[in-house]
Amino acid sequence: MKKPAIILSIIIALTAVIVLSCRPSRQHRGITDENQRTHVDSVIFAVFDTRDVPRTLAVIDSLEQTGELSTPRSIFYRTITYNLRGEYRKSLNYYYQLADIDVNTLDDQGDFECYNYSCKDYLRLLCNMKRYDIAIREAYAIDKKLKEAGDDDFARLHDIAEMIGECQLYLGQTDEAAHSFQNALNDIHNMLKIHHAPLDFRECQHTMNAVAMAYIQAGNYALAAPWIDRQDSLFTIASNRSDRDTIYIDEMKADISYSRALLEHAKGATRAAEAAYRTYLSTHVSKTLGSIINSTEYLMLTQRYAEAADNYMQLQRFMQESAFEVDLENIGRYLLPKYRANLFAGRKDSALSVASQIAEAYDSALTRQKHSDAMLLATVYDTEGKERQMAEQKAELIQLELIVTAIVMLLVIIFLAVYAYRRRKANIELRETNRQLIRQIDEMTTMTDIK
Repeated sequence: MKKPAIILSIIIALTAVIVLSCRPSRQHRGITDENQRTHVDSVIFAVFDTRDVPRTLAVIDSLEQTGELSTPRSIFYRTITYNLRGEYRKSLNYYYQLADIDVNTLDDQGDFECYNYSCKDYLRLLCNMKRYDIAIREAYAIDKKLKEAGDDDFARLHDIAEMIGECQLYLGQTDEAAHSFQNALNDIHNMLKIHHAPLDFRECQHTMNAVAMAYIQAGNYALAAPWIDRQDSLFTIASNRSDRDTIYIDEMKADISYSRALLEHAKGATRAAEAAYRTYLSTHVSKTLGSIINSTEYLMLTQRYAEAADNYMQLQRFMQESAFEVDLENIGRYLLPKYRANLFAGRKDSALSVASQIAEAYDSALTRQKHSDAMLLATVYDTEGKERQMAEQKAELIQLELIVTAIVMLLVIIFLAVYAYRRRKANIELRETNRQLIRQIDEMTTMTDIK
């Protein structure tokens, strides 16, 4: 269920910017709450609501050229716009610019939040692209950058901690992943102690579901089950609140029931799986085009190939409406399953047609993939290069400080040595003078006695 998850992330990000001035946020050192949502934000939100992407981008360009739109806000709004259309590779080109932003210069809370949410969306995109090694490296780099600027929360935020755990899990770091997931749960508990809006429950449930799905995909069903149970508890609380949002409640119900269907099927509990899947089908969100396409995973697992092939008949419209590029990710995510569904359903002509589509798209998709990988690696190496340069500069400063300290200490030692030498010489001269005086006094006393 990738598409609904992506849309949810966009809604959460936009809503977060809208409510910046309406709720307390984790404060970043030196940032005030003034002017969080500006007239510029209102203008962009107004045009964004029209879903007119060219116009939205034109407004962003215009505001950026006049200097009314800051770089963090520009990156945020551009990537949100492209992500809504599924043009993720265009978003990547702007996410790369996050590495050049000096967080210490962000003295506006809105700019900081836009930077923060753009970083989150960047990491989520890397996870969706299965670039787990790069995603976890970028997460730690961003966390380090924010900590140096005085913000200690980034890696412990429930969605960030979940993504780090997801990367660790797929990279075989099971214990580390469990620790990260626990950090996510801790932040969820802390967050819900303060914030109780319908979106807060939906956002926290979304993170819990991501953990459950990660464990299901990894084949660790025993660890997935508690996370689905936690979602059930959260769903009950959210459903019983007087301010409940029926849309969010429906989305939560769909997520939980679909995950449970996958889990029960994996455990061999066929009846429980079917019951959960029927619950999923009772939700409104299951009727959306994206959900129809993405829920074919369960149909394929249960060998209901004809139903899956029927669903995939809407794939072309889904990809067109979502502006999906036919890249390697989408070939693997959509076209190959469509091919298998038709093949196993006995629809050989349809399977052959999909195979031809895959063959035609493969070369250009591979070229785009190589370009994307090169850009990702260039960004990582550039970031590492900057960090290495900063480390070398810091080492040079430390070395210079040591040299200066050594010179000062040497000068002090020389001064003390000279001082001690002169004092010793003065003492010797004083003692010699005293001896001469005593001798003279003795001589005078002797002469007096003789007389």
